[in-house]
Amino acid sequence: MAVDGKPKKGGAGKGGWGIGGADDIKELDTDHHDPLYDSSDETEDTLATEKNGPNEKINAITKDFLLSGDLKEAVSAISEAHFGNHANLIRKLMVAAMEKTPFERELASQLIANLRLTLIPEDQYDESFQRTLNRLPEICIDVPQGVDMLGKFLARAVLDEVVSPSFVRTCNLAHIPAEECVNIANSLINQKHRIHRISHIWGPGDMASIKRLKAEIDTILKEYIESGDAHEAQRSLISLSVRHFHFQFVKRSVRIAVGGSDQDRQKISALLSFLHKSDVIGNGQMRKGFECVEEELDDIKLDSPKAPANFQEIRAHATAEHWLDD
Repeated sequence: MAVDGKPKKGGAGKGGWGIGGADDIKELDTDHHDPLYDSSDETEDTLATEKNGPNEKINAITKDFLLSGDLKEAVSAISEAHFGNHANLIRKLMVAAMEKTPFERELASQLIANLRLTLIPEDQYDESFQRTLNRLPEICIDVPQGVDMLGKFLARAVLDEVVSPSFVRTCNLAHIPAEECVNIANSLINQKHRIHRISHIWGPGDMASIKRLKAEIDTILKEYIESGDAHEAQRSLISLSVRHFHFQFVKRSVRIAVGGSDQDRQKISALLSFLHKSDVIGNGQMRKGFECVEEELDDIKLDSPKAPANFQEIRAHATAEHWLDD
């Protein structure tokens, strides 16, 4: 499959220095980190476009998604942005996830697969991976494991039928890091039991399924309600290594509180206050968790009519105790 309408060169040999299309040339022509870069070479209009154009939207969507893990919200935001060509979005998403934990990389892989089903055609994925391969030397400056990580992203994309196997055979390899990356992807794709292994490509600590993560949180909260041991709940939450997903812990805690007994509300308030004061849950994650519950109150009150009043009570208490912003 061609990238930007140009035939791909074979991936087996060295010395294939072509790149993935005119748009990629534009991206590579200007390197702000190049010692010879002179900002005066760029017009005021060009700088304004970079600041206010698609890249700013892409960066905002990527950041919000890796913080929230909300696939539905991310797909909606991408659809509403009307990017046209999404190759740059996928590239930036992968690179941003490379700089974070296995959990965020799993989220990125899930969004990449989800967008293939709903929004982005296959050729744009080919273009995106080609662009990322071209930029690997630059990426590896900030992400030393970039070659390995992109190889895993590529193998997962093939398994998820986002990228065709033929791309791995025919993509353009402009330098040794790109060759090494594709070799890693090929090795993963051709290994025994590849479906299971690539499905869990980010390791046992990636919390590969959002449902699994929520189940872990529910278990922590159930055990806390029974034991009242805030320190054990704290240790269990920290062990999940998903700091950017703590709003889900807040959300599910508050849902227990608004639908439970007075004793449940007291215990949840004590736990959230403790986790905030010990800097386990930050202001932003705490606020987002409460906001998520507030948005769902109309549904919650169908089973718990007192939920809105209970929510107001716990929110007022949290604000007064300074573990929730106004």
